[in-house]
Amino acid sequence: MRPVIESAPAATVRASLLAIVIALIGASGGCASTSQPIAADADPALRSSSPAATPAPTSEPTPAAESTPTPLLFRRPFAIAPGRDGDLWFTEYHGDHLGRITITGSVRHYKLSAEGIAERLAVGPDGGVWFTDPMGNRIGRLEPRDGTLAYYKLPNLDSGPAGITFGPDGNLWFTEHSGDRIGRLTPTGDLKEFRLSKGAGPADIVAGIDNHLWFLEDRANRIGRITTDGVVTEFPVPTKDSRPGSLTLGSDGNVWFTELTGEHIGKVTPQGKVTEYSLPIKGVPFAITGAADGHLWITVPRSHGGAQTRAILRVTTAGVLTAFEPPAGAMPGFITSGPDGNLWFTQPNFKIARLTPDGQLTTFDVMRAK
Repeated sequence: MRPVIESAPAATVRASLLAIVIALIGASGGCASTSQPIAADADPALRSSSPAATPAPTSEPTPAAESTPTPLLFRRPFAIAPGRDGDLWFTEYHGDHLGRITITGSVRHYKLSAEGIAERLAVGPDGGVWFTDPMGNRIGRLEPRDGTLAYYKLPNLDSGPAGITFGPDGNLWFTEHSGDRIGRLTPTGDLKEFRLSKGAGPADIVAGIDNHLWFLEDRANRIGRITTDGVVTEFPVPTKDSRPGSLTLGSDGNVWFTELTGEHIGKVTPQGKVTEYSLPIKGVPFAITGAADGHLWITVPRSHGGAQTRAILRVTTAGVLTAFEPPAGAMPGFITSGPDGNLWFTQPNFKIARLTPDGQLTTFDVMRAK
């Protein structure tokens, strides 16, 4: 995988979200440039809010899930995350299965409830695979050892659960994109929801180095921070209507994020200072992950004009962006750092790809036939 362009750092209703995401990843020699960060207001906290509690949900266990090595057609791998056992787990867009792939490419599928889907996922300290189910308006958990499922119904209709992660308090935290809330679920199934301002549109969420949770508000164009007690502070993204889309914790202790329409990569410090870096190419920065090399890696599935401009970006914590032309056939979507030190990303062509630090790409067909 060869670099295309490098930039120098400068000084200092739920279905809509899924539709945007799939449109971005499914649309089917370099020069030097300088990328200037766009100044943000210093520590521009907009507001702080106190938590609003909701009744705890009840667990809805289902019969043991059917795990099968037999493929189903028309399922696209979607979100991907590392497991606790050296494997990786992935969801399926419009699919009713969770997938598990080893670092050598062996795939196994686990049947979910017929009344829902899995969108984003996170693997817990105990190895359980937790996922958001916007169709069923609930949070799900898969026990990998026997395929058993348990669901936790959300108390408000059409909440649109989206992003999901584990917090420093050992609880599960998730966003409600349509409901404008952040949810906290304990290992025993006790739920609390914390209200955001109307129209926030919380999407992705990650635990920060400061023992808080950080999340994106793609409709309100803000970065949010919530304490484990539920106190929320919000910081504006400098570029108007940038649609922040994906975020991750960097090796520098800052939270880094993508801007789907702003064509920037951003970072926010634990104190709330936001800095943006322009892309060295024209395109949609989609998903982002930290990697074993200490850098950030971003997928660019296409340009805003719909052209088949694809790239994988490497960003140093100093803000140097390098664009790499992906190998032929690569269609990068969601991305994560694997337990083997390689980058793994999903593709809308029914494949998952493994990319080594020296640019070697291997694809694995995870399509399944009935």
